Amino acid sequence: MRVLEFGDNKAASYAGRLFQQYGAEVVRVDLPSNSLPNDSDLSLDIFLQTGKRRVAIDYRGDQGLALLRRLAGESTIVIADCLPSLLDEIDWPHFPGGIRVSITPFGLDGPYRDWQGFGPILQAMGGYTYIIGNPNKAPLSMPMHYAEYQAGQFAYMSALASFVSETPSAEIEVSMLETVMTLSQWTTIYWTMQQKIRCRDGNRMGKVHPVSLYRCRDGFIYLTIVPTFWRNLIAMIGRDDLLEDERFSSTTARLANADALDDILNEVFLDYTMAECLELGQRKYRLPVGAAMTLDQVLNDEHLRARHYWQDVNVPGHGNVRMPGAAFRSVPATAQSPLEYQGADNG
Repeated sequence: MRVLEFGDNKAASYAGRLFQQYGAEVVRVDLPSNSLPNDSDLSLDIFLQTGKRRVAIDYRGDQGLALLRRLAGESTIVIADCLPSLLDEIDWPHFPGGIRVSITPFGLDGPYRDWQGFGPILQAMGGYTYIIGNPNKAPLSMPMHYAEYQAGQFAYMSALASFVSETPSAEIEVSMLETVMTLSQWTTIYWTMQQKIRCRDGNRMGKVHPVSLYRCRDGFIYLTIVPTFWRNLIAMIGRDDLLEDERFSSTTARLANADALDDILNEVFLDYTMAECLELGQRKYRLPVGAAMTLDQVLNDEHLRARHYWQDVNVPGHGNVRMPGAAFRSVPATAQSPLEYQGADNG
């Protein structure tokens, strides 16, 4: 299987990354650039483009477009991550390639089809931003390329499903706005059924408590204590008196007195480290508790190391760097080959 990807966003590159991890030959087409990447751009390049063949083509001109079309005609799947206006210019409905996948901010039609849109914009317009953050403060947005990566994942799944189908689709359309809406869980149904808008709850869930982030001696831990785990939590913190406290006698009561309960838990957990909370919570009392780990802690986590999750990739001039492996397993993912820079396979 050969996959061709092009476009100036991150979604197609993430879809291509997934194809590459599971054995496809992936060709990445970049627009030519003379600028040198900074450390942040290079890190992103390593994450998204490692293991792919790379050519630099200015497909905005006739000669470059002809070359892009030739590469597409030699490909099983073509993934384009562009605005609809550019897809119009290259005659996307008649573009070569076995299965064509377009990823656009708002879709190929509709009033917003030609609007610019990146991850935070689409989260905001999809209603996600409004429900993130503290209720008495401005909404927050998830950082970086969340919407793009989710859209890339849908592009990967839909293209792969079409490839193995008895009646494969010639063209697949992925809208990043609709990707965000697909992930909105029950919020739209909640409005339809009860005419209630889901609001910001900070780190709380809003329907059960204690579900929140708590400070400990060397950082923060997150608890998700549904009613099933309430007695185990009481045993863990050694506060049997709370079982007799009417303020915390039921889910409804704990929600009504969430601030008072949080004050108690924050005071207790300040005596423990994150590691101690995990050991007590997970191993002894079988509670859903997690540590808010920094990235260096994640990179050295014993569980991920034992599962051989991280992959080392050689980057010219930088030596070996560690990058995420596969999120699911069936057969071993393809070992990562060294990163190629833009235009490495021109010729």
